[in-house]
Amino acid sequence: MFLRQVSGPRPLDIRHVAVFDGTGHPSEANGVHNVARALTREQRAAGDQARLVLLARGNTPSIADRSCPTQVIRLKGPDLRGHTLRMSSGNVEELLVGVRDNTFFHIHGGREPMLPGLAWRLRRRGIPYALTVHGRFSHVYDPDGRTVKRNTALYLRLFERSLLEGARFVQALSDEEAVIFRRIAPRARIEIIGNGAYSSSHDATPPRPMPRGVSADYPHFGYCGRYAIEHKGLDLLLEGFSSYCKNGGTGRLTMIGSGSARTDLVQMAERMGIAQRVQILGPSFGAERDALLRECDYFVVASRFEGVPLAALEAALLGLPLIVTAGSGLRTLVTAEKAGLPIGDHSACAVAAALHNAEKLSPDEWQASASAAHAAAMLRCDWAGIASQLRAAYLG
Repeated sequence: MFLRQVSGPRPLDIRHVAVFDGTGHPSEANGVHNVARALTREQRAAGDQARLVLLARGNTPSIADRSCPTQVIRLKGPDLRGHTLRMSSGNVEELLVGVRDNTFFHIHGGREPMLPGLAWRLRRRGIPYALTVHGRFSHVYDPDGRTVKRNTALYLRLFERSLLEGARFVQALSDEEAVIFRRIAPRARIEIIGNGAYSSSHDATPPRPMPRGVSADYPHFGYCGRYAIEHKGLDLLLEGFSSYCKNGGTGRLTMIGSGSARTDLVQMAERMGIAQRVQILGPSFGAERDALLRECDYFVVASRFEGVPLAALEAALLGLPLIVTAGSGLRTLVTAEKAGLPIGDHSACAVAAALHNAEKLSPDEWQASASAAHAAAMLRCDWAGIASQLRAAYLG
């Protein structure tokens, strides 16, 4: 069916749809959910009727953030290995209650078997949608374009290609992600629109970081995010840091995050003999988290697959140079803007090499990199501008 055009100047009914997997991480610690919340707030401030819809598996999420209207739909369809294969008819009808000719769905996620079926139902009813995958395909190919996950690549081409090619547009968070989408779904319309780190419409303009030198423990490396070991490359981070220490590195590492894997990470650090130089903390948010990050000299993202992680952008706003993999979606930007250091590939050896390179920077070189990171985040990461770009693409 031909998808209707959403009409222009009147408010849109925008429904951001994301999956809550019930694995123990609070929704407020989920970067995808936080992106959808940020967009919802911006779109509501601009006059649209936006909301977040969480498709929940397992335990029903407790939503602490009341600034973003949130609907929770308990999934009832069949599942396999923790993935819902298809949404029940009742779930779909619940999602579509009140749909009008100004309704637009923005789906957040990928590698979810139920999403192609949901998109098919939307297309059949003439309801337009956009898709943001948030880096869920990034581990399928290596930085040189070689296929790493052949079975996943085949699944995506056979089953999720229609999800991409049937969308009004697919939002790529980085140039790297756009290249991946073009391989999987050549006919998809792709818009490269990044993530944000601050809102010029809701917040005061983030101040330039106070001038400071490097820390007394230079180099002090930091990480903040979910403790999802495979996804976030935290095994690579600890193994790389261990190799760095054993080969003369003098720095230390502080990790901030949520999730049951924290115990596993503590045990890994102990086995590697680096527990005295690694601090693995629980979750921290807002000003408390920012205070911890300001004690660091660098923010490290060793992710195997990622969209563009919000915590990294927020760290850049604080004036921390970034040390990133290609899987972070930030390596091209960091290299071009001299806003930190690249990690050559997804290996512990490459992480160790990047940490050594960071230690070699002089205080003046570190300061220049810190200033570049802040400037890049200020230029590219305003949620108000991002929401405006997305709205224009919705109207397509």
